[in-house]
Formats: sequence, C-alpha cells, structure tokens
Amino acid sequence: MSRKKHWVAVATLIALAAVAGASTLQFRSGPDASGNRATAAGQATGAVAAAAVGQGGAVAARPAVRPDAGRDDGGTYVVVLREPALGAYRGEVAGLPAPPRRADARGKLRLDSRGAAARNYVGYLRTRQQQLEGEIAVRIGRPLAVRERMQHAVNAIVTDLGGGEADRIRALPEVLLVEEYREYVLDTDTGPGLIGADALWDGSAPGADAAWQGEGVVFGILDSGINFGSPSFAAEDPVDGYVHVNPLGAGNHLGSCAAGDVDEGRCNDKLVAGYDFVCGPPANLCGQPNIREEPGFGDSNGHGTHVASTAAGNRRDDVFRGNPVSISGVAPRANIVAFDICYTNTATGQGLCPNVSAVAAVDQAIADGIVDVINYSIGGGSQPWSEVVSLAFLGAVDAGIYVATSAGNSGPGPNTMGHLEPWVSSTAASQHGRGAFSVLLQVTGPEPVPEPLSPVLLNEGSNGVAHDATIPGTTPLRVSDGYDGDTDACAALPAGSFDGAIAVVRRGGCAFSIKVNNADAAGAVAVVIANNADGGLIPSVPGTAIPAFGVTQADGDALRDFARAHADATAMIGFPAVPLPNTVDALGAFSSRGPAGNFDLLKPDVTAPGVSILAADAGTTITGFEQLLGLKNGTSMASPHQAGAAGLLRQARPGWTMPEIKSALAMTADQTVLLEDEVTPADPFARGAGRIRVDLAINAGLVMDENAGNYLAANPAEGGDPSALNQPSLASGRCFEGCEFIRTFRNPTSRAQVWRPRLEGLQGRVTPASLKVPAGGSRSVRVTIDSRALPADGSWHFGTVVLEPAGGLLRDPLPVLRLPVAVSVPPPAIALPDLVTASIAQGQNGSVDVTVGNAGGSTLEFSVDNTGSATLQVADVKRGAVTSGYRSTLYTDPGADPPGAFASDDFVLASQTRIGSLFTEGFVSSGGALATVAQAITWSIYPDAAGMPAGDPQTSPGAAVWSHTATPGAPGVDTTGNHIGLELEAAGQDVVLPAGRYWLVVHTHATLANRWVWFAAPSGSGSFMVITPGADGTGTWSPVSSFAGLSMTVSGTVECGASWLGPVTPPMGRLAPGASRPLRMALGGAGLTPGTYGGNLCVASNDPVTPKAAAPVRLTVTP
Repeated sequence: MSRKKHWVAVATLIALAAVAGASTLQFRSGPDASGNRATAAGQATGAVAAAAVGQGGAVAARPAVRPDAGRDDGGTYVVVLREPALGAYRGEVAGLPAPPRRADARGKLRLDSRGAAARNYVGYLRTRQQQLEGEIAVRIGRPLAVRERMQHAVNAIVTDLGGGEADRIRALPEVLLVEEYREYVLDTDTGPGLIGADALWDGSAPGADAAWQGEGVVFGILDSGINFGSPSFAAEDPVDGYVHVNPLGAGNHLGSCAAGDVDEGRCNDKLVAGYDFVCGPPANLCGQPNIREEPGFGDSNGHGTHVASTAAGNRRDDVFRGNPVSISGVAPRANIVAFDICYTNTATGQGLCPNVSAVAAVDQAIADGIVDVINYSIGGGSQPWSEVVSLAFLGAVDAGIYVATSAGNSGPGPNTMGHLEPWVSSTAASQHGRGAFSVLLQVTGPEPVPEPLSPVLLNEGSNGVAHDATIPGTTPLRVSDGYDGDTDACAALPAGSFDGAIAVVRRGGCAFSIKVNNADAAGAVAVVIANNADGGLIPSVPGTAIPAFGVTQADGDALRDFARAHADATAMIGFPAVPLPNTVDALGAFSSRGPAGNFDLLKPDVTAPGVSILAADAGTTITGFEQLLGLKNGTSMASPHQAGAAGLLRQARPGWTMPEIKSALAMTADQTVLLEDEVTPADPFARGAGRIRVDLAINAGLVMDENAGNYLAANPAEGGDPSALNQPSLASGRCFEGCEFIRTFRNPTSRAQVWRPRLEGLQGRVTPASLKVPAGGSRSVRVTIDSRALPADGSWHFGTVVLEPAGGLLRDPLPVLRLPVAVSVPPPAIALPDLVTASIAQGQNGSVDVTVGNAGGSTLEFSVDNTGSATLQVADVKRGAVTSGYRSTLYTDPGADPPGAFASDDFVLASQTRIGSLFTEGFVSSGGALATVAQAITWSIYPDAAGMPAGDPQTSPGAAVWSHTATPGAPGVDTTGNHIGLELEAAGQDVVLPAGRYWLVVHTHATLANRWVWFAAPSGSGSFMVITPGADGTGTWSPVSSFAGLSMTVSGTVECGASWLGPVTPPMGRLAPGASRPLRMALGGAGLTPGTYGGNLCVASNDPVTPKAAAPVRLTVTP
C-alpha cells in the first residue's frame, strides 16, 4: 500500500467522555456480591452499597490475573464502555441530574461525589454494566466472571477473556476500548527549597497572604505502598510537633485500615487511608511465583515510600551515612492515602504495576472524594486517548484532582517520553546541588601517591554490614592474585593473605557475597570490588560480616597497579561518607526527552529535582525498616516534587482548576536548565517549561484553563488537533510556511492587568501587542509563526512566548510568564500507486494514467526518471486509529511457558526485489522504552506455505529465507517511539528475494512484563497470523480477521523502466501538501507477444526519505 492511502483519516475510536466519581465513607467502586463489593440490591436501587468484604478477606477467593496467557489462551482485560463515567456525566439521562461541583470546607472546588445525584448515576451505570455483561455472555457462549466494576474514573469492567473473545467484544457498539492486561515499570533535603516551597512554608512568597505547608490537602500516592511505621508518616511531625488533622475526622479511615481488615492500626491522622490493589482485586497476585508483595498497603520495595516522603512526608532530622541531615516533603503537613498498585519481581528486582490495579486506584480516589493530588511515578501514557489509565487520569482531572507523572527514565535520546497526556503534567529530572554521598578511599603510602588515587570514590555496598567508622591510613592495601581473571575470589583465598588489610578483588564469576566472605576468611577488614566493565558498581552483599564497596573498573585497575608495585601500600577508608556537590539544574542523563511522539504537544511539561534525592525508604519486608532513609535517582523522584508543589497551590489557590494550577507552575518555571553535560542549555524537549518555582506560581497573574470535552476532541485519531488545546506551551509538527496558535488567559486577581506579549527565538508575532485583562476575566492572544526560513526536513525549532506585566496595578510584582514553543516543517513525501495495470492489443500502442501525490507537509518537486533503480514500497500499512495489537516476543523469563508469542503478516513481490528497510509499529506493554527493556530484536522472512508462514522463530527458525538478530542500539536499528525499524544496508544485510509471497515476523527478546505488541491496522490483505508455541513445540499459525492486517512498511529496490514504457506527460511538476495529479504514460506494444509484462515507473523528487520512488506497472498484451 502506498502513502496515498494515508490521506483518508481513519476514525474507528470514539473518544471517551471525561470521568469522575462518588462514594460515601468506606464505600467504593468495585466488586459486588458475586465477589464484587456492591450488593445486588444496591445496584438495583442505584445506591452505593457498603463493602461487604474487606480487602484482606477477598484475596484468597479470587484467581490471579492472567498476564502470561498467550493470545489464543487469553488473559485479563479491561473493557471500557462508551457511556460516560460519573465525572463526565452532564445529565443526559432523563430523571438523573448531573452531580454538582462544589467548594469543600477549605474552598477547593471538586465533584460532589457523595450526594444523591452521584449515587443514583453510579447505580444506573452498575445496572447498565450488568445488562451488557449478559449480552457479552451470550456472544461468547459462557458466563462472564467479572473481577472489578468501575464507574468513577472510567465506566469499565475487568474480566478474563480469550483472545478471540476480546476481539468479538471489541466490536460491540457499547464498547469503547478493550485493553489487555499490561504492567508498567516503576520509573528532600535541598529539593523543596530549590523549587521555592520554603517561601510558601513561611509565607514570604510574593503575593502570599498566609503560610501554607499543605494543611488540608490530601495526596493519593499510586505506587508500591508505604512504610507506614516511618516517622515521615507519623500523626505528629517529629521536628515541629505539628499534629495532623484528619479530613475524615480523628480516627476515621478508609480502605483496608477499617476494623478487622489487613491494615487495621496502620493508619493515623496523617496517613488517613490505604488500599491494596495487588494482593486484592482486581490483580490478586500474591502468592504467584517471583512476586514479592504482602496483603495490605505496606511497602517492601521502597519506591512508594520514597515518593510519598518527597511529596508530603513530615520533617525529619536524622543521620545518613554518618552525616546529620534534615529532610521534608514539599507539603509536609498534608495527608496521604496510599494506593498499593505495584509489586516487586524477585527474579529481576524490578517494580511492576498492573494497569488493572492502577485504573482501580484512580477510580477509588475519585469515589472517596478526598484526594486532591495524585502522584504517578510509573511508566505508560504514550497513547493518551487509547490507554485506560490515561483515560482514568482525565476523569481524575475533571473531578478536581491534579495528576503529576514522571517523564520516564529512558533518556537522553529523543522521543523517549512517557505520559504524553495533555491533561497531566509530566516531570523531567534535574540535579539540585547535592549529589551522592560517597565514601573516600585515600591511598596513604608509600609516597608519591598518583593523583588518581587521592582519593578514590567508593560506593558502599547494600544489604551487608554498614560502614560506620574510619579504617585508618595505616591499613595495608592488598590486591587479589586472581584479580586479572574472570572468577577472582570465587574460591577460598590463601589463609592470612589479607590479614588486617583492605582487599581489592574483581567482579565476575560468582556472587559478590562469596567474594566478600572469602576475603573475610583470609583476614580482610574491608573489601573493594572493582567493576569488570564501564560504569559504577553498588554490590549487594547479604550474609557478609565486613564492609564492602564498589569501585569503577578504571579506579580498580589503578589500585591494582599501585598495590602490586608496592608491597607496603597502605590506605584509609574514611567515615562519614562525603556529600558530593553537583551542578544545580543540570538534567539527569536518564531523564526522557521529547518530542511527544506524533502528537502536536510539548513534553515534558516541567523539570524538578530528581537526582540523588534523599527521603524515607523501605526494606524488603513491611516492618523492621521504619527509620530507613534512601538516596534515589529518577523522574520518579522529580514527579513528587511537582505533586507537592501542586498541593501547595491547591491549598493556597483553592479556586483554581487543575489545568490552571498546571499552567501556573509551567509559565513561572525557570528556563535556565542545562543538559547532562552541565554546559549546554536544554531545549523544551528536554526541560519542558523549565524547573518549577512554586513561590512564583502562587503569584501568577494569568492562568490557563481547559475542559475535558476539548481534551477528548483533540484526539488526532478522530481528526482532532492537540495543538489547539489551551496548553501552557505551543507545538506543531506541521508548520508549513507558518502556523497559528490561540491561547486564552484568565486573570485570577482582583484587579485589571495589562500585559505585553512578545515572541522570542522564532520569526513571527503575537497579537494584540498589549493585552488588558479585567479582574476575573479572560482574554486571548494569537501567536503566528513564520516558518518560511526553516528547513523542510522535520527538524524542530524552539522559541518562547513571553508575557511581561506592565506593572503597577497590584501590591506585589507579578512574575514574567513564559510559554515554550516548538515547531517543525515536515518534508514532502511522494505517494505512488501500489500497482498500475494497463492492457493493449498486440502490435498496438496505448497509454495509462498514473497518479502522483504529496503525502508530506511541504511542496513536492518531482521528475520522471526511468533509469537506474528506485525504492519500491512493497507494503505500507499504518495503524491509523487502531489501539490494539498482538504480542510478538520471545520471553526471556526463566522457565516461561509458553516461551513466546509471535505475529506475522504477508507481502507480495511482483519481481525480484532487494529488501531495503522494514518498519513495524508497536508498543511495549509495560510502557518502558524498547531500547532499554529488550535484550534483542529479531527480523525473519518466511516463504509462504499454503497461506501461512513456513516456520516460526521458536520451533523452526531455520525455515526462514532470511533472519537477523541485533540489539536495539545496533547499526541500522531504530526503536524510536517503541516502533521497530531496520535499514538493512546499515545493518550489513543484503537480501534479494525473487517474486513471490512472503511472511514477515518481527519479535523482541524481553521479559513477559516488557513484551512488545505489534499494532494491528485497519487495512491490509484482510487477515494475518499469530502463534503461541508451547514449551513442547506444539502450536500452529492461526489466522486473525478482526483487523485487516498488521502495521508494517516493507521497502525494496527495483530496476526502473521497461522497453515498452514510453514518455510521461508532464515529465515533472510541483505539488502542494496533500495535492495529487495524474501523469499520462505512453505504452508501446511493438514486438510484444500476447502475455503479461512487468516494469516500474520511477519518479525522482525532493522527498528526503525516498528520493526516487517506483510504482510497479503490469501490462497485459491481448491477441
């Protein structure tokens, strides 16, 4: 299929209305009496029923989710229905008025989730869900076992389905979206001060009329649980003695803290509620292999505790690695609800978060009616309008809950962003001036000591004996005799060989603990383990009795060389650890970068501290680690800084909407952020608007609002335009010759204001030149970008819209507001027919019309050139609006059964073709970046065998006519956006195939949680194939006809022209974007006998991707 066929917009997905929720105390969206928690009577009457079974009691009664089933065997799915959930409801059903939105006791505007209108509509939705469940049961021929029902964040059910059943349900008119079970990856010291929180704490921020520390604000932490015994979450602040006020009333709690439930006694007036959606429904995962998770919301991972402490933890004065430290959450007097939605995979150590658990948690947050801010430091969100968790976040925002997310830890490459939802705010991670706490090893003699050894930075090992005292400078420094081998210190060392010494050994061949214990048995007082590859090393050494440290390969080799040259070498290992300085506002190299896929959005939204963040932590059990502090890196640590700042604004400016809070944080951000080299200024795709300054945001003189209807209408798959959203940024990837944006601002102050807008960094203008906004009123500006001087190559260019206050009208000076701008001029893209057919009589001449088009975004200049060779688009099928796909991964999990699942689609070659490139669209189920979660990628082309591939990658890989395996970063491999591309020449592959039908299989080598899913497509040959071979080798390819094909592009090289192809009129031309025109090609029949002939019409152009394209021509000569 040629790119010509992309001009028609495919709209198969109707956008879901924004959603919100309601519940009374101790009520929840969710299971009914058949295993779910709302009674059947409650559903019939429309009332919300009390929980009949506590979370702890429901675990054993329900099976675990089925993430490991193949496509044919099925798995767990979320089925989202079209009728709007509570928050999106606007009274469309006769007799059911919409629930109002009211200010709570502290003036915060939120959905009335506990009134009669909310209860009645929720009851209506439950009845409708049961009716549809009956229809589904008839359609699939069996009763439907429902794990969970949700009516607040989304109108959805969670159930187990076979793959074919899911496809049949997807076709129902009442169904909006069917999403397979997937798992997303888990992605303060000086941090709060850097973002300006301390100025709100003491009331010194410009425009502040009080001091705000989060009183009355409730944070929903969706994560791995919480270390409920930590002083960071005590009812009384350990430092200033503040006694927290429970918004539910003293001693009242929600969720699993209820009397008789698993977390009874673990809540207090700061930690007011908790839920377990991992051991409890809908996941029910406890007791499964390789899962570390306990019933209740306790934390045995540490991620959730650290995040909660950073956002809203109490003040604490403590000691960390021998250093006195003071830490605090950004909003230290706020309350917390812990939503446990993640577990630890003990085989990999990775934190994983089921989508079904996340969406249930968001639904519950809305139903409870007390949460003000959600923090979600977890992956996902790359498809905002077609991921159920993303849609749930839209429901939360519409209900009056701010959602802060991490940007992802897949940087610094482009297009690695997670959380592209325009209704949430994603956070990049930067340094904050204090880096890691490092132990210093100082070689003390003999003199002279080389400069690299004075000192050496050590990383203290984990899970072993703490280093709590200086090892004196007279201590011998000795290196292992086996240091240069691959198994150093894996066997017993000579007795006394390290008596009283610091032992230096090398990584490799066995566990770190074995090396340490062998050195200990030989007399060592401490062990330094050198890495055997580039990078740092933090050795885990459980079961050891002496301090252990990691060191880089280079430093280890330097220690080896010195110790071997000096038998009397000595060294000191200091205590306490030394806090190392770093450059403020330099991005972490891991921080993910834009652009935002193919969406006209600017992401990330903002930057916050996320490198070497010190906060409360948790151990591997839910008790015994109450005093633990931890130092962590990641955008997971940056997001709670933003969440905390949003909470302070929620308290200080209760009348602002969630988009207005987001805009205030973005427009007042500090743009002086640097790249990870600590020198180069970061562009908006790296920093967003900049590092947040909540002390300025509180005094923002203008804010920007948006509504859920517009967010949904912006879905590009439905013809929407995300660039038209009223965002505090401007982005367009289709800025041919110029583009325009309109942005609307509200004056939240009590006096009229005058602003002077201007455009910096790009050619263009902002009108009007002077903007007067009345008190409480709104006015718009038009931003016009002149892109005629920009290269038409798809590169991005940046600028800033600046709004400067004219001044003088308010007591406190207003901050200058800035909106980042990103524009790109797309290149032209030639489009030719898939096949040109013509017929002439023997001995006669004729002609045929061929359409050439421009599917790109700039003017196409073309000319016919039937010499040499050209690129032929053998297949070019895009997914359009399709959001479903089929697994294609060989699982790397030990003992995985089935070992993998694969998908395949076919293509036909009309003549001998050299394959040049392959491209397939897909996504990683966990939301992680393919470049980091896949060990390898394999491409295979199989010959056709009676309408299916002649083999498969697991049981018969040798049947392929060609196969290639490479790592994601190998030459010729492109994994941008989690799609998979291969340029064969760059990869060193030369594949020439004769005419015929072939099958392409592309699969990753990754864990089940990080499986790659190949997008289906609305066009193609009509069907494709899937297979899930068993561990015993059984299994056959099965056709799938739910979609017409899989998304794939196959390009090849063919010879141009044919003896019977004549002149083309006109031979050249120009086409505007989206335009097309016919060319008339002469055909000469002289000397041709009756039969069929093949050739190629070739057209050269300024398309940078395909400078010379071919269209196959099939000529039939009749007698």
